[in-house]
Amino acid sequence: MSSIRAVGRLTRPSPSGDGVVLSGVLSGGVLPTSDLGTNYALGGFTMSCVSLLELPESVLLQVFSYLCPVDLFHIARIHPRLARLVGDLSLWRHVDFGRAPLSLQFLHKFVKFLGPHTLTITITGFVRPSSRLHPKGSKCISEAFLTSLKRRCPHLQELNLHRCYIDASTTKFSTLPASLKKLSLCGSALFNLPQNRVVVLASPFFRLEKHLPVLEEVVLEGCGAWLTPQDLTLLMSHCSALQSVNVGAARYTRTGLTSWDKREDKHCSRIVLSRKWRA
Repeated sequence: MSSIRAVGRLTRPSPSGDGVVLSGVLSGGVLPTSDLGTNYALGGFTMSCVSLLELPESVLLQVFSYLCPVDLFHIARIHPRLARLVGDLSLWRHVDFGRAPLSLQFLHKFVKFLGPHTLTITITGFVRPSSRLHPKGSKCISEAFLTSLKRRCPHLQELNLHRCYIDASTTKFSTLPASLKKLSLCGSALFNLPQNRVVVLASPFFRLEKHLPVLEEVVLEGCGAWLTPQDLTLLMSHCSALQSVNVGAARYTRTGLTSWDKREDKHCSRIVLSRKWRA
């Protein structure tokens, strides 16, 4: 028999005879759907049950707004009405997949919910402190997936790829939406980078200013295994809209056309880029 979590009102008579009403969600019990709409006695309380499908759309959307995308995905499979509500644009403006890593195949299932209404996306990958080998396949962010984000989300402002594996030989940041203002790669691992990283062409951020012209903030905490000083110089000297670069141990803030403040804990120093400014 199918079942559904009950939502209702708990009432308990007071000694004076006046009823005391406690309203809320009964999170502990699951009731058979055939028994919904009846009254139950529970520890001195009387509960009047209401089917989840009987609730107004405004209430359901409010409840759904607190759920993560994975929960919404599963709810959409329960009933056609719930599936229609899960597709409401308001639920997919700020998309956070949570701390649990998801395979690339599963992430592709959510692309249909994204669109011009989507402003921020946060994805957590499979990188762990003890990881040494670079996986392939479903555990890596692919260029095809980033291209789908660019096509579906033309107004995306913030993309957080936390602890994600990225194959630099096949996946380029040029495939990201041009509307991005913030790019965070906290703890992410770029691999298959060229061995000679001194050359500007070898940087994963080469010509990033042409593809992300309004980029204002880059977060690179925990990226010391692959990040080089040349990468930082390229970012700060070529991205004209960039205002902040955070590498964890230090935070760089633009103070002029070619000058930046470098803050390390309580220490602050001024950096003036020596190479010629090129917008």
